[in-house]
Amino acid sequence: MLDKVGVVGLGKMGAAIAIGINAGSKSQVFGYDPFTKTKLPGVEYKASLLALEESAEIIILAVKPSDITQVVSEFQKPKTFISIAAGIPISLLEKSAPENSKFARLMPNLPLVVGRGAIGYFCDPEVDLVVKELFGNLGTLVRLENESLLDVVTGLSGSGPAFVLTFLQALAEGGLKEGLSYTQSLDLAIETLGGTIEYFKKLKETNPDLHPMEVRNWVTSPGGTTIHGLDALERGGLTTSVRDAVASATQRSRELGRKG
Repeated sequence: MLDKVGVVGLGKMGAAIAIGINAGSKSQVFGYDPFTKTKLPGVEYKASLLALEESAEIIILAVKPSDITQVVSEFQKPKTFISIAAGIPISLLEKSAPENSKFARLMPNLPLVVGRGAIGYFCDPEVDLVVKELFGNLGTLVRLENESLLDVVTGLSGSGPAFVLTFLQALAEGGLKEGLSYTQSLDLAIETLGGTIEYFKKLKETNPDLHPMEVRNWVTSPGGTTIHGLDALERGGLTTSVRDAVASATQRSRELGRKG
């Protein structure tokens, strides 16, 4: 059981983490954010970082990458720090934190808000169970053997929701262009994306090695509508563009680390 958890930064992600941990674990959750005093269900707001430090042993840092080392330097006692700041390595946090502190880095994504986060993490060995207990109910956890891979997680699943929403909008606009109303088109596009992923996940439960392209082939008949549509996607460079988007977001995460 993890008794007392503090969350520094109560923006969209920080607030979602605080609420989720409060609902999914037996921990008491405290929050601090100098820019907001929004009441979050089950989260006790603290008026200062010092008050948060006195109340919690585990500190989740949900602040901007540019601010995180300054925030850590204000703590006076060793803590278990869990950072979600993109690009900022543990080595930088160690230089600013009190001696004997422990560390984990996570890269969650926005679907964590509904318990469907994709969460990559790297941590000190003794912090692994802490991460699993606090975040296990908020989505899928993937532990990484190398901290540098968190930049890739940032580029893939951290930025990925924006890529998915862009594709969702493009699908809806495609239906709109061909005569559906936008509402009809968006409803169909949402269910197509969500339903396809759920279906594929279900299939993988009994066949873990199943490849997405194999299932794609099930709905791609010779000379049919789907193969013509896929041909148009590839003429537009969809596959290469998505790979490049992940690579570009990954590189930006690396740059943030160097700037830190």
